[in-house]
Amino acid sequence: MEPQSRALPTSDLEAIFGVLVTVHGELTADELQPDLVRRLLRRLTDHGPLPAGASTGELNALLADLCQRMHWAMSADYGDYPEPRPRRTTYYLDIPDEAEAVDACMAALTDLGGEVSFQGIERPSPNRRQLAAAFPDLPPDPSHHARIAQLSSLASRYGGRFAGFGG
Repeated sequence: MEPQSRALPTSDLEAIFGVLVTVHGELTADELQPDLVRRLLRRLTDHGPLPAGASTGELNALLADLCQRMHWAMSADYGDYPEPRPRRTTYYLDIPDEAEAVDACMAALTDLGGEVSFQGIERPSPNRRQLAAAFPDLPPDPSHHARIAQLSSLASRYGGRFAGFGG
């Protein structure tokens, strides 16, 4: 006999989604208690989809995927089942809109191993250009915090500033 699938009521889905979004947000902001993070990692490595030795960033990426999938489950017109998102973070730097500074900063980002995206290059203001570079660092892992410091220094070197990160 094959198991039958059962749908949860929308109110239950919304409650679970709310918990996931809250935990994901707190973890992204590095504001979850370390003991809770350890328990979540242990639970999701022992009885879930994370491999042994997974980092806090990998836990956070999984929570982001689960949020997308809960959103999918709650919506009839969401489209196909969401695949896992790439395990990388895109960082943004606002640089003066001077060809020499932009080219040099892009070269430096590439030298650091960043995947510089021309699609992510926008003008936040008439005299600035926003550069986007993807790296395999995941928030809130220590490598993510180190990358922010590194890119803040790099942006400053070219008269710019670190402008944030996203998935």
